[in-house]
Amino acid sequence: ETPFEIYVYLMAFRSKEILDQYLQFFKSFMDTYPSFEGLPDNSDVLPEGVEIVMPPHFNMTFVHFLPGGYLNGHTVRISYLGKTKFNFLDEAKIGEWLTKLHGDKNPKRILDIGTGPGFSAFVLAEMFPESEIIAVDLAAPYIRMARKWQELRNITNIKFYHANAEDLSWLESESFDLINYAYVLHEMPADNAVNIVNEIYRLLTPGGTMNGFEVPFPDSHLERQIMVDQNTWGYSWQEPDGPQGPEPYLEEYEFGTLLTETLAAVGFQNIENIGYSYFESIFLGVK
Repeated sequence: ETPFEIYVYLMAFRSKEILDQYLQFFKSFMDTYPSFEGLPDNSDVLPEGVEIVMPPHFNMTFVHFLPGGYLNGHTVRISYLGKTKFNFLDEAKIGEWLTKLHGDKNPKRILDIGTGPGFSAFVLAEMFPESEIIAVDLAAPYIRMARKWQELRNITNIKFYHANAEDLSWLESESFDLINYAYVLHEMPADNAVNIVNEIYRLLTPGGTMNGFEVPFPDSHLERQIMVDQNTWGYSWQEPDGPQGPEPYLEEYEFGTLLTETLAAVGFQNIENIGYSYFESIFLGVK
């Protein structure tokens, strides 16, 4: 990561008054990165015989100011470099906490949702070398990058797929002992997030565990509102005019998804909300 890349990325968060001009520059810079293109229908990274429906929001309002969002393969590198900025994209910290919370387990099958470039999946593969790991992401370019990285790392117990975690009907119910995700549910409308929680519950074996590295869901209404205001800049993700902030869906997450409440409503037991940082918590639940 070069100093200029750090500057380019962080300047977006300081460009509220001139965001349109900045985003034009950001896009021109992103276009110099590899695009991770594949077949036009993405069948090179889809599970065999599976077609997916892209939720409309995914190509409408983009998080972190990424030009064209995650569907733009030119954004893969800048998202990969997020490992220096977000704690649970750092493999050492992922490994530390997964070991602390789940190191005594012996999962035969693991699902990693929203795998991106594969940070969590690679940690899980090294922690549990005898396990089969399925890693999915809604962005096909990111799956292509993850597969290339997998070859370089010579890790054989992961299968990376382009898939929509709201509908994983191609995967058998109660077939995973551990399901992990990182920074996923706060990047979508509440209805979509709840669909994913329902799929996680369906796919877990009885006694299986969900581990979520996610944005905090504070008990205090005021704390949640402060997080929303700071990260949406006061704009709804449905408002096309005006800067929407780095996390345009955060109001949906804090006041719609209601994560711990939704986990309980779906049927999870032993729910824990472990605070980690201002922008990160760890959520646990057992089926």
